[in-house]
Amino acid sequence: MNEGLPSDVDVPDGILLAGYFVTAPELLAGSGMPRTERLITASECLSDRLSLGGCWFATAREALAACLLFQLPAEARLYALLVPSEHVGGFVADIRAAGTDEPVLFAHLDGRGVGQAARKVAEGGHELGWEVLGYDYGLLHSWLCNDLYDDGVLSLGVGTNEHGLLPDRDSAQRVAAWANACGDTKPVTWFPGALIEWDTPIESRPGPATPETAPSAPQPWWRRILQL
Repeated sequence: MNEGLPSDVDVPDGILLAGYFVTAPELLAGSGMPRTERLITASECLSDRLSLGGCWFATAREALAACLLFQLPAEARLYALLVPSEHVGGFVADIRAAGTDEPVLFAHLDGRGVGQAARKVAEGGHELGWEVLGYDYGLLHSWLCNDLYDDGVLSLGVGTNEHGLLPDRDSAQRVAAWANACGDTKPVTWFPGALIEWDTPIESRPGPATPETAPSAPQPWWRRILQL
């Protein structure tokens, strides 16, 4: 199977896949935060992530297979985090300094394993936006959970979309550089990352039975992955 991004998603060279994860949109409201009912983030601080011995998956197939073991919200979707290559060094250095076990992230990013260019992630995804993240002892923090949003908007003139994400790479690069110059955040190396979403509903452990039977539909892409 060719696991390339569709031609309408512009992924330049030099952007690497960090890993896949599964989550559902979250309500985000509060002082110093953008208000959104559909926050999507790779940060474990702000989202409830599917976890099976870790919340990162090396392939879309592994992530979708794990979903079958859990009862997930109907809104849960598959996502991938992509990181520009020039920011990978700081990310990996923080993982190593923490001494935590991150086999998926290491395999994709540190050059020793099965490193993948972003163009080889699973078919059918679309870019949601960019965020600014930093790794700290097993967790990915977001600039949003470090009280940086209001000051970032004021200082840099950036804004977020309906998912709480920055609109483009340039905005995320500027926020990351600014956050790294601040002295009152988590002691992390902030980096920009893009989120790719697959909007096909995910099959998970069924909930209570209902009398209604859904009409038959064409086989979705994620089932084709599981059958390979």
